[in-house]
Amino acid sequence: MTLEGEHARKGVSLDAFDSFISHFLSALRYHYRASRSQTVKKPGHPLAEERLVTAFRLVRFRAGSGIVVLEPPLQDEAEATLPDVDQAVLTSAWANAGDLLKSVGSGGPVDPSVVGELESATRALGRQGRFGIDFRAGADRWTTRVDEAKLVQLRRPQETAVEMPQLITGVLHAIDLEPDKVGIRSAAGVDWSCRYPAELEQTIGRLLGGRVWARGLGGATSARSGSMEVTEIHAVPEFEQTELFTAEPVSLSELMQRQSVERPQGLESLVDPDWEAGVESDLFLAAMLDDAE
Repeated sequence: MTLEGEHARKGVSLDAFDSFISHFLSALRYHYRASRSQTVKKPGHPLAEERLVTAFRLVRFRAGSGIVVLEPPLQDEAEATLPDVDQAVLTSAWANAGDLLKSVGSGGPVDPSVVGELESATRALGRQGRFGIDFRAGADRWTTRVDEAKLVQLRRPQETAVEMPQLITGVLHAIDLEPDKVGIRSAAGVDWSCRYPAELEQTIGRLLGGRVWARGLGGATSARSGSMEVTEIHAVPEFEQTELFTAEPVSLSELMQRQSVERPQGLESLVDPDWEAGVESDLFLAAMLDDAE
């Protein structure tokens, strides 16, 4: 892996290298999730298997500008991460990296979250940041280069996404640091990146963290992500437990006591005491019987 840029001259500054590696590992992890139709961006620590797909070892580094040599994890390291690891999972780091580099080299499709991490990795290297990877796995060997031109090519499918009226429901959560951009994660695991007009800012602030439904114009950017311009957003009503319903069954005697029922009342209790039988009653009864026939 060859790193180039303002912060990669005759070596790489530690801050730039730390940031680059962090974003590159995120790109590998996001690609692994996207390839399995999982939620690409999700809170919490990575699962054990997800850590294995980024478990490369730094075995050599030399200047010019910065040349990094990585190898997959050793057997005992993999077993320490995931005790029941098999050979297929052990080689998943190599296979996942190879699959990502093939997708990047061919121009996609690549999940937008992966593209975003690759872009952040190049920015970590400073102005004119770029990197190339010489990948070798057995008889397979190819070189992939990531620079601004390649990132523009990878971003193209997202820019041409077909926009249609959308109605989505999910949990409203904050993303990035932009004041006019939030996310709605649906029950199906699709994360919608939503922009909203200034007049909805206070409403969205009150709804953060809750379940909402939103209407707007947008479209899917991948199997697990989408973007939308929100025009309307509301809270999904929460279930309310009233005294009419109880978790435990109530005995018949207690129900009778609550409703002031002292004895069986019979059908007579259903008769309206103010009702006066007459011609109208007979006509009503005849009409009902005719309908029943």
